[in-house]
Amino acid sequence: MPESAARFRHLSGKQVYNGAMSVPLPAFRLGDVRGIYPDELDEAFATRFAHAFTGHFRLQGTVATGRDMRASSENLQSALNDGLRACGIQVMNLGLCATELGYFASTRPDIDAAIVVTASHNPEDYNGFKCVLKNGEAVTFETGLNGVMRLMLDGHRNPGSGGSITAVDLLPGYIDHVRSHFDMEQLNRGHVALNGLNGTATTLAGALASEFHIPVSWFRQDPGPIPLEGADPARPRLVRQMNEFMKDGNFMAGVSWDGDCDRCVFFGSEGRMIPTYYIVGLLAQDFLIRSPAAAIVFDTKLCWNTLEIIDRLGGIAIPSETGHAFMKKHMRRSGAIYGGELSSHHYFGDFFGCDSGMFAWLNVISLIHRAGQDLEDMISDRRERFCCTPEISLGLTDVDAAFEQIISEYGPGAKQVEHFDGIGLHLPEDWRVTLRRSKTEPLLRINFESLGHPDRLLGHAYDLLEHLAPYRCDEADLDLRIQ
Repeated sequence: MPESAARFRHLSGKQVYNGAMSVPLPAFRLGDVRGIYPDELDEAFATRFAHAFTGHFRLQGTVATGRDMRASSENLQSALNDGLRACGIQVMNLGLCATELGYFASTRPDIDAAIVVTASHNPEDYNGFKCVLKNGEAVTFETGLNGVMRLMLDGHRNPGSGGSITAVDLLPGYIDHVRSHFDMEQLNRGHVALNGLNGTATTLAGALASEFHIPVSWFRQDPGPIPLEGADPARPRLVRQMNEFMKDGNFMAGVSWDGDCDRCVFFGSEGRMIPTYYIVGLLAQDFLIRSPAAAIVFDTKLCWNTLEIIDRLGGIAIPSETGHAFMKKHMRRSGAIYGGELSSHHYFGDFFGCDSGMFAWLNVISLIHRAGQDLEDMISDRRERFCCTPEISLGLTDVDAAFEQIISEYGPGAKQVEHFDGIGLHLPEDWRVTLRRSKTEPLLRINFESLGHPDRLLGHAYDLLEHLAPYRCDEADLDLRIQ
């Protein structure tokens, strides 16, 4: 086990974060606002949110807003904008955009906050708001959303005067910022397959491919409608579609983004998806080689591969709870150069500590050029040393009882029990399991990893899942295999 793995459990005491909050407005989550439209949020909700958000944070200047490609997003953004204007806010309307353009807007000196109407990878009937304050400072339930919700419940109105709504094109400034961090000669030497999953990726990736003269071919390029099951680029059916698209294209690599483009997965030249577990390690290694002793933020669901790289290269390991708001907080506090989540969100010091699907794909393409290898070859040795399963998502009738069952069965023999963003167990024969409540869906997330011995890991995983069988409330097949 990497040395850092024995340290991270102490950094947050015994607090366990989860998504099973009981709140009067269920669209309020731990890291953002997200729910089913129009049952859990609608245009009236958006207007009330504008009054409560400006009131809680005492905003008086300019707020940037944008939206994703969902059918409900334009009306929700319009209601949000009208509410902000009624509060005396100068609204910078970004229109249809990727979430990271909102983050970029928040770094302008005249912007006090940014709100993007999006439900990220969730299916079409979801929507919500991702919010940051000035310079990309994340807003979580603990750091403000709770107060916003309370004001909404109290019917708070924040009347003002002089508000306005102005459409602004920030794309040229954004491209200038990205251009200053990359060498064009390392980006335009191979054909890349791009999959927008009918989200907002094309609004940025298309312009950047043109700017850097990167030869690309698009699959599901146009914004909307998103796939029926949502725009999660790691979903098996959507991965198979990308496999087929790349099969005969002679591509150097492939990239697939989620609905709002802040999350992406990568494919080798033959069209096989590279597990994000290893992409995080590759990027952490690349940044630490270029910036020794830098801080790297990681989520702890699967982390032994990442921790070994950080330890070996003398970096500083910063564990984080899962979720963009928590990762941003740790990126900011530590001054980290890079942060990676198993969910395929990648965070960059060069992008104000925020997650960026654009910095992610350009960094990986640049790394491929410099290494002179296919992605599959670049991770082959890591796969031999560290193996893992895909994340298992279970709907359970009683999550608390299920947690108690696993702790009772496995806790006494565990080498280490971690109480950080859920539960982690380091078990004999050097395998590890983490169990965590989803922050965005009513599911339990389970991840398995080990130091080699893939067959043995699968056996342990099957045994543990058997202990959870009495609590399952779904009959979906489990994708239990070695990645």
